[in-house]
Amino acid sequence: MKNKLLWLFSGTSDGNHIAQDLLSQNNRLKVFVATQYGRKVALGTLPSEVIETGRMNKSAIFERAESEAPSQVIDATHPYALEISENLMSLCRTQKIPYIRFERPEESIAGDNIHFVNDIEQAAEMAKTLGKQILLTLGSKNIEPFLRDDFLDRIYIRMLPDPQLIEHLLSKGVAPDRIIAIQGPFSISMNRAMMDNFSIDCLITKSSGKEGGVPQKIAAAKELGVPVIIIKRPKMNYPISFSDKNEIIEYINNS
Repeated sequence: MKNKLLWLFSGTSDGNHIAQDLLSQNNRLKVFVATQYGRKVALGTLPSEVIETGRMNKSAIFERAESEAPSQVIDATHPYALEISENLMSLCRTQKIPYIRFERPEESIAGDNIHFVNDIEQAAEMAKTLGKQILLTLGSKNIEPFLRDDFLDRIYIRMLPDPQLIEHLLSKGVAPDRIIAIQGPFSISMNRAMMDNFSIDCLITKSSGKEGGVPQKIAAAKELGVPVIIIKRPKMNYPISFSDKNEIIEYINNS
């Protein structure tokens, strides 16, 4: 197995740590990240020569697989990154390449002031009446329902400090003082201070697990009595999926 090429699609701390462990065991590995910012983060744990940077559409993924012939495809992308996961599964079905998914564990969340919705559109509809100053902790992509005139003076967007993503939001009319560009993780006290500082009365997040800082966000909101809207994690039919890093590495090495 060691002489065969593994593809790992990352973009999360989970993916980078899995890649680090696989490399330490002398696996041949290529790690794909979508952005230059993702590359900078990955370089904290991985050598530059294994990292490939840039988004690939479905046809580009298929074309590259034809030339590189990966023996396995490991999908450790974000739980809400549906398009890339669907494209990778399509590739693996077509080319008969083993597809292995790492899905970070989901936290159990409950409370009187917790509201679950299915998608970003439902979140925006609920937020219209639930809060006057809204903290979005969804990143900066696919938040178009909140980039309308009736929301622009009511939202604060907490996001990664990626210059390209910041520029995109500015081009959509988001004021600079409404962008909180900062790298996590965030403690309960830091979340609380941020919400208190901006007079936040509604928090919107995804069910992105412990690694996404969800427990700390929820705890801070509860302390302040701030209602929370949670966008449910989409359901995908992964052929093989693991939520434990050690288990997925053992499976890969024994395949």
